[in-house]
Amino acid sequence: MLLPSGGSASTRLAQGAVVAALTVALCATMGQASSRDAAGNQTAAAVREARNGAVTVADDAVEVAEAAHQEGTQAAVDPTALAELDVATAHLNDLIEQAKDAADEDVPAQLEATTAADDDATGPRSDAAADAGSDAVDAEATDGKDVPPAPATTAAGLAAEATTAAPAAPAADAAPADTTTGDVPTDADPAAAAATTLVVPPSKGPEDTTTAKIRAAVAKVATLTTQIHQTAEANKAAQAAAAAQAAADAAAAQAAADAAAAQAAAEAQRAAWKASLLGYANGRIPASALCGVSFDASVLLRCDAAESLEALNASFAATFGTNLTVSDSYRSYGGQVACRRTKGRLCATPGTSNHGTGVAVDLGGGIQTFGTDQYRWMSEHAGEQSWAHPGWAEPRGGKPEPWHWEYQG
Repeated sequence: MLLPSGGSASTRLAQGAVVAALTVALCATMGQASSRDAAGNQTAAAVREARNGAVTVADDAVEVAEAAHQEGTQAAVDPTALAELDVATAHLNDLIEQAKDAADEDVPAQLEATTAADDDATGPRSDAAADAGSDAVDAEATDGKDVPPAPATTAAGLAAEATTAAPAAPAADAAPADTTTGDVPTDADPAAAAATTLVVPPSKGPEDTTTAKIRAAVAKVATLTTQIHQTAEANKAAQAAAAAQAAADAAAAQAAADAAAAQAAAEAQRAAWKASLLGYANGRIPASALCGVSFDASVLLRCDAAESLEALNASFAATFGTNLTVSDSYRSYGGQVACRRTKGRLCATPGTSNHGTGVAVDLGGGIQTFGTDQYRWMSEHAGEQSWAHPGWAEPRGGKPEPWHWEYQG
């Protein structure tokens, strides 16, 4: 705009004032537009940053959910729970794709609408004073304190919107308590801790609807992942306990079977030993068909009787600190004849003595006397190994012989 150079001083002063006012108004308008552009760029960058951070956490959540699904399948977790996790994970994947599709956009449409609404509300400025005042207000509004948030960008509002929009994540199944705050216990299970820490952090600035939906979907997936992991761990513990119990039962059954088999084998062996001498006449058994005992080399008995005397001697020695004293065991026919000749009726008629079948012993070491500790012990414990004191040899029997004991197995 050109002004004439002539005229009075007052006219030229007035003309100068007009120029100055127009210059100020133009500068203010340009400054306001520049500030608004800078604020818009910062807001768009903050939205993108929040969205990118949410996508990173969501990718981790999907990976953890897939691992939990595999674990749950192996641990026989309820298929209904696994299906619910699948639905929530699929919904989260859809949101991730939406966020990635929007990654190249400069400003979300809702933020552009907000900026346009601000421009319309501001309106044109007609004079320098109005422009100066508008400049001051814009400067204050862009200092980061009083800029109103874009519609549905608060965490609570967007989370609610995301919950409504996503049927796989109903409000009743929202994130568990302390999902976005608090520390994970250091002794927590690693997989459960991983699910618990899968949280989109609260945005310090504006965020778009997709980011808020991702936040709610991640919380849903993390909750279901934790539940499935805990159920899987409980199932695996129960399966391990059941397997251990089954193994213990099997071992006990095997031990019992082994013991029964051993007992049966021993009984069969004793029966065989007993039968092995049936073909021999009293006093006519060869030494090769008899068995000895470890504590006295002179003893010969039928093998099953010798085995039982070994066990009886072990108990006797544990009580008295000494072995049984055996004065006579198997007695051949010739020995029976000699006994009858020297001891008279104290010895049986040759060919009829129990000594001649290898199942009788005469004992000393205190047992040969009624009433001694050793005799009383034999009376109480001999039967445990199938040895007995015959009635005719008792104190009131026909021929009292405290030393004579017979195997009855």
